[in-house]
Amino acid sequence: MKTFSSFCNTLNDCFTVRNLSSHTTAMTKTGESHPTDVATVLKNLGVRSPSKAINVLETLLEQNIVTPSQVKDAVRAAPKQKNATPIPYMTRHIALRFHYDGSTYNGLAQNINSPTDNSVEKVLIAAMKKTCLIESRDTCGYSRSGRTDKGVSAFGQVIALRVRSAFPIGTLLEGEENEKTLMQEVDLPKNHLETIKCWAPAKPMKKKGNAAADKDSEDPQNLAEKILKERDFAQMLNNILPHSIRVVGWSPVTDGFSARFSTKSRTYRYFFVRRHLDLDAMAKGMQYMVGKHDFRNLCKMNCEEVDNFMRIVNYGKIVKAKPLSESTGVQYEDHVVSDDAEDSSDLYRQVCYFEIQGQAFLWHQIRCIASLLFMIGKKLEKAEVVNQLFDIESNPGKPCYPFAADLPLVLHKCDYHNVRFGHSVQNLWKTSCDLESKWEAQVLAAEQLKNGVASLGDETEVHKDDVIEFVKSIFIERARKQNRRRDIFEDDQDRNLPEPFNDQGIMKWTVALDYIFKHTGLSPTGDGPMVQVHVPLMKRGRGTTYEEKVNAILTDPDDGKGTKKRKRNAYESNIKTKKVSKEECKAFYTHMATQGGSGL
Repeated sequence: MKTFSSFCNTLNDCFTVRNLSSHTTAMTKTGESHPTDVATVLKNLGVRSPSKAINVLETLLEQNIVTPSQVKDAVRAAPKQKNATPIPYMTRHIALRFHYDGSTYNGLAQNINSPTDNSVEKVLIAAMKKTCLIESRDTCGYSRSGRTDKGVSAFGQVIALRVRSAFPIGTLLEGEENEKTLMQEVDLPKNHLETIKCWAPAKPMKKKGNAAADKDSEDPQNLAEKILKERDFAQMLNNILPHSIRVVGWSPVTDGFSARFSTKSRTYRYFFVRRHLDLDAMAKGMQYMVGKHDFRNLCKMNCEEVDNFMRIVNYGKIVKAKPLSESTGVQYEDHVVSDDAEDSSDLYRQVCYFEIQGQAFLWHQIRCIASLLFMIGKKLEKAEVVNQLFDIESNPGKPCYPFAADLPLVLHKCDYHNVRFGHSVQNLWKTSCDLESKWEAQVLAAEQLKNGVASLGDETEVHKDDVIEFVKSIFIERARKQNRRRDIFEDDQDRNLPEPFNDQGIMKWTVALDYIFKHTGLSPTGDGPMVQVHVPLMKRGRGTTYEEKVNAILTDPDDGKGTKKRKRNAYESNIKTKKVSKEECKAFYTHMATQGGSGL
């Protein structure tokens, strides 16, 4: 799509008066009868081609709406191009699948009004503009599948937008009886491998001193027989993007496709180290979440945009890494609840994740679920507490508890009914090499740390009296914290600690750790404070209910910063104005499910 600066390069000083009263009328309707800027005139008239730009400017000069000096200034300010004006290209609607490391970004969504914005979308849009795939975000029909927050990564994120194709506007295809037909978007290749024989406008070339040749080269009917194929959009973008963002593949999609509303399901994975967690209890807690429930007590309520907290979870499961001796081929396996005891060899550092799939999720819902599952896995809460949180009548206010950490969370996959992404071998090879390189660096760093921990256990010794004093200090600290909630905790009775079995009074650090864990239940982890006292969820303070939040939005006076007014306007717009019936909602999503395409 041409800009005014490129139009100006074709103007020079020769104009021929033509009758363009319709353009003059259009300009008058916009209220710009006497603009001071030539570019403003052309933008208001919706001019997109160089020939129209010349015609419009001729008329504007004739009617003294703009002056020759203004045109000359604009021509002088325009960047000079060595070749003639490039041929405009067709655009097409595509879906892109990509992954990114969220640890280096403040989330996926771009904060356009923030000068310090550090989002994935900002980097992605900049790369698309640099490769000339789009002109701006506002004009490409951009949509995203899932919005991830600060620190959260994704491997299967999907966006949809309209990008510039490799096929020029005016390309002809050979039809029946050797008749040539104008190429449409549906005729474009499905991937970058498919080639098409066509007649495309020849690239105009400037020939100095030959005005007739120049005129012929700019003739839109000057077509050349070519064999063209589509751009490899994934590879183009990966050549510009940082290694923390990689485009995996793309697919052409219908005009009605939306990366957000056409999504069939979204799958999240939350990674964690097993330690002493009870995986059976965690798996039981996840099963209570499967189905349709009100998750307002397991999310952060955004009352200005959401008034329905019912969500459907298709499935949830705990997945664990196999022991090295059994991990040939498949590294992970689903955890199955069993009465048989597991081999405890090195399970303390076993890597696991829980996987959950649904059509859509609420704000911070996955991190709230992770926080609850860890309480259940540490045996601080029973799995049945999930059902209590779903009972909105008995528990309308969310108990106070923190979100789980953001870095281990990954948007693993976004599924669609009718989209099959195409991938190029070259791009997948480079992306795989990039991921392998990152994995190798991270796993070597992890093994170095693991070796350091092991060295402490094997090569250091402590005195048994020091160990006993350390355990007693834990009892004192725990009693002090429990004393703040005497309504919940009983008085801790004095404990007689047995002497560690050692005649010389010296023990290895690994033996000391076993002794400490046996009497306190604590082990060195990155959870934070050494001594924590768990207050049962159902006995904690409660946050404000949804009804109280909405009432505050609608009735609280303005704080002088415009915050209350902004929230009220957002609530009126998102909840009241855009409210639709169940039938309309079902019809909308049924239609969106039919949209898509294939890159294969």
